[in-house]
Amino acid sequence: MIDLYYWPTANGLKAAILLEELGLEHRLLPVNIRAGEQYDAAFQRISANGRIPAIVDHAPAGGGGPFALFESGAILGYLADKSGRFQDDRYRVQEWLFWQAGHITPYLSQLQVFRERLPEPVPRALELLDREAERLYGVLERRLGEVDYVAGAYSIADMAIFPWIQPQRQGRRLADFPRIGAWRERLKARPAVQRAYAKGRELAPTERSLALE
Repeated sequence: MIDLYYWPTANGLKAAILLEELGLEHRLLPVNIRAGEQYDAAFQRISANGRIPAIVDHAPAGGGGPFALFESGAILGYLADKSGRFQDDRYRVQEWLFWQAGHITPYLSQLQVFRERLPEPVPRALELLDREAERLYGVLERRLGEVDYVAGAYSIADMAIFPWIQPQRQGRRLADFPRIGAWRERLKARPAVQRAYAKGRELAPTERSLALE
């Protein structure tokens, strides 16, 4: 049994998708970040950074007691290692997984904040973030002109990137990025992805990351 502490944001959905893909027995334990539950001391004993997702594996490889892990990239790598799936070309997968963690998440999340949450626009910041979003979409579009999935075969890198590509929130038009659009349709058609998003909607139907335009 694996406990997944999460909320159905882009970061939380990564781990939820992988658990569905692997068919591992797991429990979804909500941490309502909109209500500040990530700051609870009990959760921070599991996730030292106080951020979702985090897991507790009650049957870790090699035995021993429950094993807790935080940070979505580490969780994806751990579960892929445990199952022996979804990272066939290990270093190519890590290349794109680190690209997601180092570029996609920080810049696209900031762009969403500046577009959606600030009471007044900050034109210079929006200009810089919008330019970087266009560049990152271009990187992904070019890669998907070479392969069907970012690391060649479908992998945890695709699962990590997919929830973060939210064109409407990020001011992008999929018509300008047809290969990204086709890749998104391939992932959206996967039953495991559909289950992960459906369970997220049951928990928090208004979360904007759950919209799959």
